Amino acid sequence: MTDQRLLTARPDTRPPSRGTGLIRAIRGLGWTLIGTGLLIMLYLVYLLFLTNLQTDAAQRELLDEWELAIGEVDAALPGEDVTDTGEAEAARPGDAIAAMWFERDGERIVHDDTLFVLEGTSVADLRRGPGHYEDTQLPGEIGNFAVSGHRTTYGAPFYNLDQLRPGDQIHVVDRNNVLWVYEIEDDWYVVAPTAIEVIRPDPVGEGGAWMTLTTCHPRLSAAQRLIVHARLTSETPVEDEPDPEVSEEPVDVVPDVEATDRDVPAISL
Repeated sequence: MTDQRLLTARPDTRPPSRGTGLIRAIRGLGWTLIGTGLLIMLYLVYLLFLTNLQTDAAQRELLDEWELAIGEVDAALPGEDVTDTGEAEAARPGDAIAAMWFERDGERIVHDDTLFVLEGTSVADLRRGPGHYEDTQLPGEIGNFAVSGHRTTYGAPFYNLDQLRPGDQIHVVDRNNVLWVYEIEDDWYVVAPTAIEVIRPDPVGEGGAWMTLTTCHPRLSAAQRLIVHARLTSETPVEDEPDPEVSEEPVDVVPDVEATDRDVPAISL
């Protein structure tokens, strides 16, 4: 009769080999990398797609508020037909101060929709749409009406800003429901984030009324800033002399709108 004790398997008390431990370490590292990759992919999906939905909803809300408080954007009077713009109701925090779109030979370019510009360039402002540098002029005024916007996230209003060329027009409606038309005279260019001169009252040294657009460059990077200047074509700019005192301190002229959640001051920059 077979001794049952002889048939009982003895536990393997040998220490694991070095090869087994290495395999486990590699397997653990692999799962860690896979998990990290999935998190990165989800974050990119959020930045590139879900943030667009947030901004689209905010822009629709701004459109509704604009039409209730000011009127239809398409019914705005051209600036040259206005002799007295009067005083518009001051924009409250979070309100739009202007509506804008781009045209070439009468056709919309850069962005299909009318963009509503908020007062301010904080992170919260730019998540809802393009933002107006608070220390720069308003639409139609002599000086520089400067606007910043995202290039690749939060609706990417300035994604195709590099498509603009001389002769293209920027149509801007202010809170008086007056239409101002700016025309691009020179090609866009790229500067460092601290190039504050682009948003000064006379950005090209020729006087008059200008509009400046700023955004990050290249796409998906905040290393540089893409700059577009356009001159007001209206014959009756609003006479409001800009304050020539602009800080000489090097500052980030365009908020790092692509890669940060920190609060970015509007141009006390």
